[in-house]
Amino acid sequence: MSSCSRALPPALAALGVAALLSLPGETRADEKLAVSGGLSMSLSFGQKVAFGLGVDLRATALLEDSWDSPTKGLGPFAQATWLNFEAGRVAIGIHGGSEILTAHDDVVCTVDGELGWTYRSRYSDELPGQHGFHVGVVNTLFNPVGLDLFARAAIPLSSEPFVPEGTLGTGLRFLPPFGAQSRPIAGRPLRTAEGVVLPPAIALGPAALRPARLDRATRAALAGAWLDSARAECGSIPAFLALARDLAAVGAPASLVGRALAALGDEVRHTARCSAIASSLAGWRLSPTLLPPPAARDADRRAALVRMALEAWHDGCLGEGAAAARARRSLAGASDAGVRAALAEIARDEAQHAELGWRVLAYCLAEGGREVREAVGDAMTGPAPAPPGDLAEVDGEPRETLAFGQLPRAQADAAWDETWAAARRDAERVLIAA
Repeated sequence: MSSCSRALPPALAALGVAALLSLPGETRADEKLAVSGGLSMSLSFGQKVAFGLGVDLRATALLEDSWDSPTKGLGPFAQATWLNFEAGRVAIGIHGGSEILTAHDDVVCTVDGELGWTYRSRYSDELPGQHGFHVGVVNTLFNPVGLDLFARAAIPLSSEPFVPEGTLGTGLRFLPPFGAQSRPIAGRPLRTAEGVVLPPAIALGPAALRPARLDRATRAALAGAWLDSARAECGSIPAFLALARDLAAVGAPASLVGRALAALGDEVRHTARCSAIASSLAGWRLSPTLLPPPAARDADRRAALVRMALEAWHDGCLGEGAAAARARRSLAGASDAGVRAALAEIARDEAQHAELGWRVLAYCLAEGGREVREAVGDAMTGPAPAPPGDLAEVDGEPRETLAFGQLPRAQADAAWDETWAAARRDAERVLIAA
């Protein structure tokens, strides 16, 4: 029993460190993060033959992220193994690998290489603890739960005699390497001093897969698009919290502050709806991670009014107005019941958020004087801004993608052009009234 208690704390500590290292702070819109964990059984050979029960955790930054082509990734890992119920081994390091093509559309295969540091606790006075280099190769098949097959080796640096240890094993991996393509940010983006930030997404476990008729490529593309929508909606939560804070700081009416907080609640519902659709298409429970609001960074009240006015124009009047227009067009062609319910709610709420943007803009113009009017006038009367993000079509069979709420490129562009033309006409009246 005493040897067991010596083995477990290092294992738990290593996993705790890996979990902390893998938690994202702020992730820019073009970054992707996947987190997976597994349980394993193994047989080790070296100074002693030992049966092992293990756990591991790995975080992967996706280097090439396409839902319908092989994905490559790199990141940290941590492992802990209980050997013969009397000793323990931990390993930490870097892993990297790629998805490889299989003959079956519903099977995903990944191959990962591992390199790092390892430590095994003592078996006895004759077999003391040792540390060394860790190398390994892991092959994983997802269908949909992952099956790991692995070979690992520990090359000791602190033992006499020099006896490397090899390990063969298998196990289950529960969280797949999901990421998300960058698609348009719908609605109000989360802006920081470093630019627009989009929350990363993680897989939390298996989910019921539906509908069965979709081929893998179309299903993956739709899941990616809806997961990106969930990430965008999740990013709007701290964005509206920051807006409410900044409105209160400049002395805006309580009604404006209250509407910003109500919009925050709308974005929570949108995130849940979009995540549920993505999960049902992917067969895994997918969720974006909630990020903190950006720190207040304005030099004074006048600077805050100028920034808030410009953000109200770009993110509210245009961004959320266009999001409402896209949702209305998507709703017209959608046939899936869950997608229709989500789009109807998003179209209604985003239109209200756009109207809030106009109200914030009017307040900033009334309070900010000439400096605010000039800044907003330049933005309103200048060339038409580019649509938010990349309004690319979702790859897949057009009838199916439309049924699940994804517009063709031409319709998405038309929604943006329609919003820009209407907003520019309204902007002229707002400037005259100010």
